Amino acid sequence: MSDYQSFLVPYDFSDHARSALDVAVDLAGRLGARIHLLHVVQPPTYAYPGIAGGIGPTIDLREVRQSASQALDDVVGRVAAGSSVAIEPHVVEGLTIPETIHELARQVDADLIVMGTHGRTGLAHAFLGSVAERTLRGAPAPVLSVQAGDEG
Repeated sequence: MSDYQSFLVPYDFSDHARSALDVAVDLAGRLGARIHLLHVVQPPTYAYPGIAGGIGPTIDLREVRQSASQALDDVVGRVAAGSSVAIEPHVVEGLTIPETIHELARQVDADLIVMGTHGRTGLAHAFLGSVAERTLRGAPAPVLSVQAGDEG
């Protein structure tokens, strides 16, 4: 039996996240692992802390969470239709995405974090940073990063 029984897959609905999920489902199927699929909701006041009260109109986070939960359930349904891998969706409000990933990885005792990366370099990386890189730095488990198209 494999030591990799619990995977955490951060999911932002991008092509990169879909590629990472495809890789995770394939690997989990081979190893008999379970997948925890995570979407992090960030309130604008967290995303833009220098602006009092956030920007734009007030956002009802319950609606955002509900929409994200439904969208994540749809993803789980599509994956479940073609696979026997157990997938549990998680929609979590978090201050930062990497810290939220770390926290849930510890809670579910994840053996592997499989995440998409945009593969930015140069100025784009310097200005935008890398969620994958920041996740890797403090991760409580190994991190497998996947770029869109890497799944073969």
